[in-house]
Amino acid sequence: MKTMIKTAGAASLLAMAVAGTSAVAAPLAELGFSQHAGFGTPTFFGGSLSYKPASDVPNTDPLAPAGTNTSFAWEGANDPVESSIAIQSYNNSTAPTADLDGTPLRYTAGFGGVDGDGQWNAGDWWVIDTITQTNNTLTTLGGAVVDPLWVVDTLANLRIYADAARTDLAYADPTTTNSISFNETLNTDSEAACAGPNPLETLCDDIFTASSDAFAPVSFVRDGYRYDLSFTLLAGTSTDNGVPAGTSEVVLNPDGTITVYTPEFDPGTSSIHVAMSYMATAVPEPSILGLVGAGMLALGFAGRRRKQVQAKKAEIGRAHV
Repeated sequence: MKTMIKTAGAASLLAMAVAGTSAVAAPLAELGFSQHAGFGTPTFFGGSLSYKPASDVPNTDPLAPAGTNTSFAWEGANDPVESSIAIQSYNNSTAPTADLDGTPLRYTAGFGGVDGDGQWNAGDWWVIDTITQTNNTLTTLGGAVVDPLWVVDTLANLRIYADAARTDLAYADPTTTNSISFNETLNTDSEAACAGPNPLETLCDDIFTASSDAFAPVSFVRDGYRYDLSFTLLAGTSTDNGVPAGTSEVVLNPDGTITVYTPEFDPGTSSIHVAMSYMATAVPEPSILGLVGAGMLALGFAGRRRKQVQAKKAEIGRAHV
């Protein structure tokens, strides 16, 4: 009888542990976020086009990494004409819902449709940054254009909140860095004269390159759930003389790099969007894991004790034979 009581007690302990696992609170139904990004000082590699530091736009966001800019420019012999690149960051209240051409920018899990409920729920992709290139024809007076023309670090401070009002900070990922390189191409007389890939068939497509490592998932745990954040790049609208004209093109390469092609309009703009999504998965609390372990240990001891009692009874029975 005592052995049965011990076994029942151990089983009850294990049942309590399992029940405790299922009693974890539900995941947060909606999260908030704020992104704070900027460019470091670019490195230019010479040639007939050069950095134009007078056009730098300092980043005034107090939560952005110190010393960053939201825009910088480069020029040729026909200064003050310039080309430039700018970055804009968002939070869950300001993130864009559509691109310049009306293309929706909020997608549900798997990019399976437009999500218009205004909430950042699990599986929804929301834009956290937009990078916009402004292109003009730059005169080189016959000089060579060095590729890449420049390399720059994009630095960011991403903050995730447990509420849409962004009052309860759940996770911070300060000063992440992504290096971007840029190949400038010059307007030519024919597409056949383009020196490299030209998937957008302009004269000739400009090329951005970044490492996919910078878009690796990150995770945090809150109230018994692990939240896995994922990131991706979305092609953005391009404009030709202010009129929407197609999009940029994002290509994931076998070597792990990401290439973005932007059209060579004069003047023109091209955008790339950084989007973020999350999923929530229940994780056992350490105390629950302890209960499970204690329950399994108790069951093991009870089972061994039961075998010992049975062996003793058998021994006594043989002695009476």
